[in-house]
Amino acid sequence: MFQEHYRKMNEEIAPAGELLAATAAKMHSAQKNRPARRMRRTIAIAAAAALVIGCGTPALAANVPGVYETLYLLSPATAQFFMPVNEVSESSGVKMEVVSAYVRGDTAGVYLTMQDLTGERFNGSLDLYDSYSLHYPARTGQMSGCSLVAYDDETKTATFLIEITNMDGEVFGGSKYTFSVRQLLTSQREQTDVVILDGLGEVPLDPPTEQQYVNGASTPDATVDIPDTYDFLKPQEALWQSEDSVFSLSALGYRGGKLHALYATTGRLAHDNHGWFQLTAPDGTEVSPAMTLMYQTDGDDTQYSEFIYDVSYLDLPACKLTGSLYTADTMIEGDWRVTFRLPHGA
Repeated sequence: MFQEHYRKMNEEIAPAGELLAATAAKMHSAQKNRPARRMRRTIAIAAAAALVIGCGTPALAANVPGVYETLYLLSPATAQFFMPVNEVSESSGVKMEVVSAYVRGDTAGVYLTMQDLTGERFNGSLDLYDSYSLHYPARTGQMSGCSLVAYDDETKTATFLIEITNMDGEVFGGSKYTFSVRQLLTSQREQTDVVILDGLGEVPLDPPTEQQYVNGASTPDATVDIPDTYDFLKPQEALWQSEDSVFSLSALGYRGGKLHALYATTGRLAHDNHGWFQLTAPDGTEVSPAMTLMYQTDGDDTQYSEFIYDVSYLDLPACKLTGSLYTADTMIEGDWRVTFRLPHGA
C-alpha cells in the first residue's frame, strides 16, 4: 500500500489563489452574519445564472472556460443544469467520447474512448495521469480508479473504464454529469527489480547536507509531522545511473541511526517519471522506508527524493538496493470535457 501510495503521489492539486481568497472572504463574512448566509448564496447563484443568460444561449455560455467553474463553485446543481449534453470532445488532436455509463448505488462507471486523430502518438500504453474528474458534489469525497480495457492500433483508439465511488455510501443522485481530463501519458514503461547497489560497504557516517524546502513526502506513520524544510543529503557524483539516464543515485549517508539514499529523477513533471526504491536486508526481507522526502530544483525538471531506512549500520555491507522505475515518452495536455446523462442505479 505504501508503494502504491508513493507511485500515485504526483501532481498536487491546489485551488487558485483567487478561489482561496474568495472562499476565505465568504467564511469570514458567514461568521459575522450567519442568518444572511443563505440570502447571499441565493443572490450569488442568481447573479451567476443571470450572467450566463446575459452571455447569450445559457447552454453555450456554460461551455465558456471559467464560466462553468464559477457556476460549479456557487452551485453544482445550477452548473449542471446549464451544461448541454455533449458526449464528444476534441482537444490537442485527441477525441474523447463517452461509450456508456452506469450508476450502481454509490458507484458510477464510465466507459470512454480516446482517439489520436493525428495517428502518430498513441500506442498500447496510455494513461490519464490521474488528471480526470467526475463533477459531482460528494459530501465526504470520492475514490476513483481508471483502467485501460482495450486498444485498437489500427484506429489509434484506447478504451478506458473509470469507476468513481462516493465515500460513506452516498448514493449518486441527479442524472447529468460532466467528466473532464487534462493530461494523457503515452508510451509508458515499467522496470522492476532493477539492481541499484548489491552491497553497501562504505556509507559515510557524516555525509554533507543542504537545507531544501520539502515539496512532497510519504510515510506509513500518519502521526509523523512533515517538515517544511529538511537537511537533505548533498548530491555527489552519481553512484548509479539508469540506462536511459532518467534516474540516478546521487548520495548515500548514515545518520540518526538510519540509512539515507538520495535519488534524482529527470522529467518528473514533463513525463511523470518516478521511481520506488527498496532496501533488502541480509536475511532477504524487504525494508520499507520510514519516510520519503522530496524537493524540486529551480530551472529544470529534476526532483530529488530522499529515502530513509531503519537499518543497522553493521548490516549495510550485506544489504541491497533495488528500484521499480516508471517512465513515459510523451505527455499530451488538453481540455477534454463531456457531459452526459447517467441512469439511476439500483
